[in-house]
Amino acid sequence: MNQLKSITLRLPEEEYWAFDAICTEKGFSKTGKIREFIRRLIKEEIASVKMSAEEWDRVKAGVKEIEEGKFTTFEELKRDLQKRKVGDKENFKQREKKY
Repeated sequence: MNQLKSITLRLPEEEYWAFDAICTEKGFSKTGKIREFIRRLIKEEIASVKMSAEEWDRVKAGVKEIEEGKFTTFEELKRDLQKRKVGDKENFKQREKKY
């Protein structure tokens, strides 16, 4: 899978609490539900969007990966980011020793 990107979402308080209540009651992960909405939107709307052949190929490859279940879970993302933070701290300490 290619590099991951982040989206920050701001909602009116009422929408947030309603979404939270639904997810809590139904046992849904909020992040998982948002990803599901995005994937559904991509599948339904991508054909009507104009883009270059290269962009189209990347989108089709991404949709194929999603359909095959090749995507990163939130837990995997957190774990990978934590590893990078630890690695960055170690690299920083090694650079400090050199100078």
